[in-house]
Amino acid sequence: MNWLGKLDQAAIEAVRNERRPAGVTMARAVSALAEPTFCGPVLAACAVGMTDRVGWRRACAPCLVVASGAVARRAISKAIARPRPPADAWLEEPEGFSLPSKHTTLAALTAGACVRSLGADGAARYVVPVLAAAGAGASRVYLGVHWPSDVLAAWLFAEAWLQLSGSVLAASGSRPRAGR
Repeated sequence: MNWLGKLDQAAIEAVRNERRPAGVTMARAVSALAEPTFCGPVLAACAVGMTDRVGWRRACAPCLVVASGAVARRAISKAIARPRPPADAWLEEPEGFSLPSKHTTLAALTAGACVRSLGADGAARYVVPVLAAAGAGASRVYLGVHWPSDVLAAWLFAEAWLQLSGSVLAASGSRPRAGR
């Protein structure tokens, strides 16, 4: 086993030994904030709030960024097919493979796409998705369904996807529209 695998296993064991009922309740609540049933309405509200200012096409861009990122994350996860931590560590029944973490990716993409589309600049542009990823990722490790490196990989993927999407959107917005 490599050094990263050893660190992952040590972290899962440490978390298992320190779990408390209040911590489990908190982890489940934070994890729920990174579910599509929460992130979808957040994206919709962001789009509705921006429509008058930027038009419906640009207002829907965060939804497209998150949806396409989720599809790409799933394809990567299936290609890598990394096993999850041992089932006796799980406090929830996970779905799919472990790497990269779905909840962490979705939290970071949603937070990042929203703050960037609302015009956040400077530190907020990067800090908000990092905090969302850290919260969601920590909850998933605490619940025993992800290795810490899954969380790190998810955040790195989400940030790369946000950067790529931002470049694509900027390039498409800089071109003159037909007939104008």
